[in-house]
Amino acid sequence: MLTHLNLVLKPTVKKITFLLVFITASITAQELSLKEAYSLMLSKNGDLNASQEEVNAKQEEQKAVQGLGYPSLSVSATYLNLDNDIEVDLNEQRTMVSGLLGVADPSVLGDWNFTLQDKNLGFASADINWPIFAGGKINAANKASKIKYELSENHHKIKTNALTIQLIDYYFKLKLAKEAEDLRQKVYETIQLHNDHATKLFENGIIPEVETLNAKVALSNAKRELLAAHKDVSLATTAIKNLIGDATFNTTSTDFISPLIQPSLNEFQQEMIQENEQLKFLEKNEKLAEVGIKVENSEYFPKIALFGKHTFWKNNLSLLKTKWLVGVGASWELFNGFEREHKIKAAKHKVLQVQELEKQAKLNLLTYTEKLYNELEKQREQYNSLEADLALAEKLKYMRTRAFEEGTGTSLEVIDATLQLTQIKLFKMKALYHYNTTYGELMVSLNKTENFLNQI
Repeated sequence: MLTHLNLVLKPTVKKITFLLVFITASITAQELSLKEAYSLMLSKNGDLNASQEEVNAKQEEQKAVQGLGYPSLSVSATYLNLDNDIEVDLNEQRTMVSGLLGVADPSVLGDWNFTLQDKNLGFASADINWPIFAGGKINAANKASKIKYELSENHHKIKTNALTIQLIDYYFKLKLAKEAEDLRQKVYETIQLHNDHATKLFENGIIPEVETLNAKVALSNAKRELLAAHKDVSLATTAIKNLIGDATFNTTSTDFISPLIQPSLNEFQQEMIQENEQLKFLEKNEKLAEVGIKVENSEYFPKIALFGKHTFWKNNLSLLKTKWLVGVGASWELFNGFEREHKIKAAKHKVLQVQELEKQAKLNLLTYTEKLYNELEKQREQYNSLEADLALAEKLKYMRTRAFEEGTGTSLEVIDATLQLTQIKLFKMKALYHYNTTYGELMVSLNKTENFLNQI
């Protein structure tokens, strides 16, 4: 019975153990793809969140400016206490009248000292004011607020693109550091085996001691390079965490893409002029400056507004008998010392200023695109060249190792061949790193971040 129970439990325990190991390995792995890192950066990065709040603020300001074209309604109340009643003393006139009437005693006509207004008074009213014409200033203000909102969106995209380029660089720098670390580990293990082999050959009297010294020096160098590689991985990991809100991860899962033949430089340049956010930012600034001219021109026109008042509560306000009034008001400044003319000229100069900046920005973007394109071509050529060199270096290392084992070669030749192979592999990795970061920078600058992330 116990034997049967053990037979039943053993497979179950094995399955549970396997599941626990699998779950633990999954939790420990914590892989991070470049696309996941990008999503984390968009949601967790403090600079981007602050930039988004600026966009939200500009959107609310735009809605606030839209209220300039609507009537404003307000309620006000006033209560006053004067030092004395407002009176009119007509007793002297009463005396004159009594003389004309032949009345000997003016007091017969009564007291002609009248109180026009009690010293305690109050009133409450509802007021409405509706600007119906402001020389185009209201429309211009709405256009300006809309452009400012769009500019804040542009600024946010520019900041996002800059941080995305930085993230791509950090991510692939970590990828490069990790692969270099793995390579350094393999080199260290290879040279350690070679050192052990050389020591045994020396102990058996097959090779002189100087051959073992070469192996020991090479082993010490390999260990130092491995420790440096560990530091590079740690620094690159910290840099990424800083961008993505300190998220925890252990490995990167996005691989380098192999260099491809790109479209022509002219196609990239045309697309850069059409899609680059910094150029769009300048174009919107030009529109904003043009609106500024309209605002200054509006000062030449009269301002017209409708207004109305309804008094719904009065206390001791004997002079005011009407409950409501409506009217239209207008103001027109005819001369202000040529201030308007100079402001219009200043606004036109701002337009010209932005146009010059825009013109130079286009030239800079063309040069920038050419630089990135040439870097892509350079790294592609380097990568293809290193592919051929890698096969030769692997063959040389194999031949040097066999020659040493057969006693016809030296330890120094084996180490040189190993280091040469390692150097070529590192150059190849660096070519991939530079190609991928440059390609990512180009795609982000073309507003093709999603295309790039889906491609890799």
